[in-house]
Amino acid sequence: MTYVAPKEGASGFHCPRCNVYAAQSWFGVHHMEWVAKPGQNGSLQQIALPALLVARCGHCGQYSYWLDHKLLSPDVTGAPLAHPEMPDSVKQDYEEARSVFGRSPRSSSALLRLAIQKLSTHLGQPGKNLNEDIGELVKAGLPVQIQRSLDIVRVVGNNQVHPGVLDVRDDPDTATRLFELVNLIVEDRVARPKQIDALYMKLPEGARKQIEERDAKASVKGTQQ
Repeated sequence: MTYVAPKEGASGFHCPRCNVYAAQSWFGVHHMEWVAKPGQNGSLQQIALPALLVARCGHCGQYSYWLDHKLLSPDVTGAPLAHPEMPDSVKQDYEEARSVFGRSPRSSSALLRLAIQKLSTHLGQPGKNLNEDIGELVKAGLPVQIQRSLDIVRVVGNNQVHPGVLDVRDDPDTATRLFELVNLIVEDRVARPKQIDALYMKLPEGARKQIEERDAKASVKGTQQ
């Protein structure tokens, strides 16, 4: 399921506590305070302070707290968790991007662009030109839809923004899509090949030998042509 970022008043989103998409039940905590009226010899009047909104997750039952339309607690971003197979060098920037997402989507986006550049390097690309790196990954099997999505959020293409350079147009939606795209690349280029290799190794040894002999013959035939 596509990640749905926490949003004040929304009936459902990915919980910032358990990161599971679930229905959210809302209620408000209102506070009234007595203050002295200016020039009224100490007479008092009631004023309403900003309401603290509370959402209860339908999955884990824990609460998130909102004030002035912002997530106050837990002090987490609500951004998607890193893919379990994400390389450590990439994960460091990804987690930093998560930590600042709520306060600065622009900074988060810049860090995610850096993470994508490091990920392309991990996948065997030079890492000097992200546009060219992504193009080569597409030739190697990365779905072209991912490249197009990266174009849309200005990671590659004519409007490429180099890692570490902030783009004033960055917003929470752009950063959220970048989180998702990093995880998609990891799933397609890192996790899935590992799964296929694991399934292959479960084949009987004789079957693996036949496959390897077949592939070797095909390789020789291709070289001769």
